[in-house]
Amino acid sequence: MTGKKSFECASGKEHTFVVKQAKLIQVEILDGAEDKFLPNNGSQFVNLDRDNKWVDNKSVTSLGRLGFKPKIYVKFDLPGVSEFTLKAIPDGKNPSYTDDEKTRNSLFKFIEEEKTYQTESSGELVISDAFLSVGGKSTFHFEIKDTQGTTLQTKKLETLRKIFVQQIKMTGDAGKSAAGSIGTVESEYKKQGFVIESLPEKTMPEMENIGANDSASYKSAVKKAYQSSDGKKKEPYSLVVGYTSHLAVKTSGRQLSKTNVSVGPGSSAITINVAGPGKTNPAVRTKYLWQEIVSGESWFESASFKDATSGVVTAIDEKYCTAIAVNAANPNASSKVKIDVSKLPRGTGTVTLKVTWVDRMRAGLSFGGSNLICVCTKAWWKNKSSAQQNEVIIHEIGHKIGMVPGGTGKLPDKTDTFYDSSKGHVGTHCHHGIPAGQARYDSATDAALSDCVMYGSTNSHSAFCEHCSVAAKKQDINSGWPAL
Repeated sequence: MTGKKSFECASGKEHTFVVKQAKLIQVEILDGAEDKFLPNNGSQFVNLDRDNKWVDNKSVTSLGRLGFKPKIYVKFDLPGVSEFTLKAIPDGKNPSYTDDEKTRNSLFKFIEEEKTYQTESSGELVISDAFLSVGGKSTFHFEIKDTQGTTLQTKKLETLRKIFVQQIKMTGDAGKSAAGSIGTVESEYKKQGFVIESLPEKTMPEMENIGANDSASYKSAVKKAYQSSDGKKKEPYSLVVGYTSHLAVKTSGRQLSKTNVSVGPGSSAITINVAGPGKTNPAVRTKYLWQEIVSGESWFESASFKDATSGVVTAIDEKYCTAIAVNAANPNASSKVKIDVSKLPRGTGTVTLKVTWVDRMRAGLSFGGSNLICVCTKAWWKNKSSAQQNEVIIHEIGHKIGMVPGGTGKLPDKTDTFYDSSKGHVGTHCHHGIPAGQARYDSATDAALSDCVMYGSTNSHSAFCEHCSVAAKKQDINSGWPAL
């Protein structure tokens, strides 16, 4: 744009000259150096800081692709200070944040209002404070406008998050049956705007089961292997996926009895059903004996007979008590005990059996306050396939990134199919596919109806439902996770 100015010379004659106003001619996204520009639309890893340790020349090609504040170069055609405005423009179907979400977490915002800048005297400026939201699968470009109305746009950037997965497998059977690949995990999280990079595996000594009282020893053993792993170098964005055979929780001292029993020579053996309420779901009544889970640990505690007439109590040896398999296909799953009472003195009375049973089996665990996940290679004495283990890893990583959000703290809003521990399972989960408004969501019928990987138990689904998919895209993982 030009303008006219006049002045009077010493002779008193008026002269008119043309003044040219500077015009915006170039806007670029910097690609790691102040003289290198992003040649095409690119990716922005919004959770990683600008550090060369993240540049692998594969997914992350330069320092410029790191952080949620990409640098933008602006140039006018003339030197001098020129004013212009900048804002970010969303492209495509970006996940939308509510006002409540942006109030709870400022990193959910992007620079959507025009902000005014001035070039340096050279007519150029590198902007370093323009910001994008830290969710994934959002595409933006920046729009720059000068005071004459010239508007230019940058290349487009798609926001991504990167997570490094450090697998630590056990020696022995647990290691042999651990997932051979986590390709399904990588694929599902890619849909949600995450790049999952699997690091070289490490090993640790075998532990047959991680029960309720084994967490400390398990974490200690994993930590020892983790210290020399590549995952240690990728903190705070590394997650540790450990494995074990079972993740079973036992309950000891459970007393069962049968009254009006005739015992003594020639008496028929009796059968006692193993049943009782569980700790997490009282509706689950059938229990299975604690057998073939940890070497040397038995389900049997004691057995006795009390004569109804004399009151005499006679101990029954363990060898006369036999666990009965539910079916031949799974011989270690026993919910009944047959007791031979023919070796007792003749009489009538009550047989009491005290056992240790399986309160519950868990498919995986997300250890709070650390970057550790544990996945079992067996459940209910049956091997879990790689596909089933991938399903569990997707679920447990989901918990690490903030799934299923309840609309508190820095998390996204509560999803429509959210349920918490008061309605079944430990933690927050998703009941997509199950009718809403139920008192609980953890029955066998519910498990069959559920169709989201964030349901509270394994259900053969490895994908996020429509609600959880949006929530996963919106999550903020910029703080990473505390290390073991």
